Amino acid sequence: MSSTPSSAAAEVWQRPFVRAHQHWCDDFVLELRMRDVPGPVIGDRLAEVEAHCVDSGDSPEETFGNPTEYARRLDQDRSPELVAGVWRVAIIAAVQVVALLVGTSAASAWARGEALSYNAVQLGAVVLLGAVLLALPVLLRPLVARPWAVGVPLALLTTTAGVGAAVAGRLDLPALVTLPPAAVAVALFVVVVVLAVLEHRELTSDDDTVTSPLPPADAPAAPRRGRFAALMPPVLVPLAYVVFAALPWVLH
Repeated sequence: MSSTPSSAAAEVWQRPFVRAHQHWCDDFVLELRMRDVPGPVIGDRLAEVEAHCVDSGDSPEETFGNPTEYARRLDQDRSPELVAGVWRVAIIAAVQVVALLVGTSAASAWARGEALSYNAVQLGAVVLLGAVLLALPVLLRPLVARPWAVGVPLALLTTTAGVGAAVAGRLDLPALVTLPPAAVAVALFVVVVVLAVLEHRELTSDDDTVTSPLPPADAPAAPRRGRFAALMPPVLVPLAYVVFAALPWVLH
């Protein structure tokens, strides 16, 4: 799965028609993306809309109506490769975040000269967070359609789990798991780095950009930020790991 735009894909978003009807085109592409339609196919459908509107002089709203509803009416096949890629990235991200939380907690315990231990409440919170992260591909459509109705309860659930884990750490609850903090901190940092490499390869492995079959438009070239954007997610978690793991030693 790729999020790195090629020069052709960048040109699509700088086409005068797309820029003039940005909101309609964004909603149309988003709905097809959420239906796991491949990028080149989305580009073909967008080109059909543009060609029709240019010939008729009508706006997309006048001819095709609501972009989300129109995208739903199109008979497009989902891409099994795209679906699998989304789930691979989701799994990598979920494991990375859990490794970040556990690993930096281990670094903090290491700095204090204590063992890393988890009671039942803390383990439950870690499992809950991992489950929520793994479910994000399924929750994406409800989140976009009903951000307040779905997003707020989800945020409250994860916040409650985090607060509960913090409070449980101050209570005299029996530890279910006790681990050597130094080994855990170092091992999970290695895990985070390896997953970052896998995530970067996944994000740049295939070309699934939205390309247009129409002739290039006479428009300013779009800034090429694709490689930087694809590099950011894999780099951020290891960087955050180093910062949060170092803080207890600096403040100790």
